[in-house]
Amino acid sequence: MTYTEELLLKADEIIPRVSFDDFKNDSNAKVMIDVRQHDELKASGTVHGSIHVPKGVIEFRLNNNDDISFDTSVYVFCAIGVRSAIAGYNLKKVGYKKVFNLVGFQDILDQGAKKKSLI
Repeated sequence: MTYTEELLLKADEIIPRVSFDDFKNDSNAKVMIDVRQHDELKASGTVHGSIHVPKGVIEFRLNNNDDISFDTSVYVFCAIGVRSAIAGYNLKKVGYKKVFNLVGFQDILDQGAKKKSLI
């Protein structure tokens, strides 16, 4: 088993995979984060209302964002759910209490989210 596969197994044990309805129905302060690379967003767009923070820097950017506290519900997504699971796992390790994996971009659109183009 590769390091990434092992990390994904750990992440899936700790970070629940949820639906877009779960996000919409969460009454807590919340944020939806697209953890894909900028080129992916340029090519396909993103989900309306999400913010972009690439997986490689998410722990640092959120820790320096006064609007996102450790009690904020943080919903992450990527292309298919692997990077978002790992990003969520890392956020949990640095102290975020409510972290959820929305899985893949197309999955969220298929559940009724609106697409936002960057162009």
